Amino acid sequence: MWPEVYRQALRDARRGWLVWSASLLAYTLLVLAFYPSIRNDPAVNELMRNLPEALRQLVGQDLTSPAGYVGGRLLSLMPALLSVYAALTGAALLAGAEERGWLELPLAQPVTRRDLLLGTGAALLTLVLGLGAVLFVAVWGLGAVFQAPLPAELVLQTAALHTLGAWVFGALALAVGAATGRAGPAAAAGAGLGVALLVAHTLSSQVPALRDLAHLNPWTLPLGGQTLREAVSLRALPAEVAVGAALLLLAWPLLERRDLGQ
Repeated sequence: MWPEVYRQALRDARRGWLVWSASLLAYTLLVLAFYPSIRNDPAVNELMRNLPEALRQLVGQDLTSPAGYVGGRLLSLMPALLSVYAALTGAALLAGAEERGWLELPLAQPVTRRDLLLGTGAALLTLVLGLGAVLFVAVWGLGAVFQAPLPAELVLQTAALHTLGAWVFGALALAVGAATGRAGPAAAAGAGLGVALLVAHTLSSQVPALRDLAHLNPWTLPLGGQTLREAVSLRALPAEVAVGAALLLLAWPLLERRDLGQ
């Protein structure tokens, strides 16, 4: 029965996904539209080199090249935006539906709690990947329009690293929601950890302990400044999918023991 849960979860979340997709397109359009006005201005990079180290770690110091501008101005905050979307959606798909009383109908059918978790988890992954596809098309297509062309394969690997990094925090929110039945704390856990690790990446150049643990931070590679310039190892992608799946697996026995709707 999990495919039916999957289809229903997609139907429930489609309106929010469309709003986020339209907003992502508008944000990309707005940022890229300014690139032609600074691409030949060397004073911009001089200004960036005078910024504090933490800010340069986040946005880089090269805003005149297409890779530097897209990475620094457009994608530097994308981990926060994608983490918030994934966490809000993950929390809403199960805990939010439970709080609204929307689980009464599916639970009246021969649907197991494993099916609920599997179907909503698959729907969350589909929605996050769909938003990642929008990000890829927007950066690649609008970049060519606004004189910031980038190779499609490099944009794709960058979008994939951002997207599956966010999937981890969405899966965390879904797992916390499944374990507790409370959407607010679930969304806060997922989005909070995603944003906190973005801050940790920003400070990692100044804090040795954070620098030593950077290989565990999913934002280190997509924000490192190289993914839009050259092909990089994508071993992190299956690891991120596995971490998200493991979080859901851990939540399964807790969901089985709970009295849903109470």
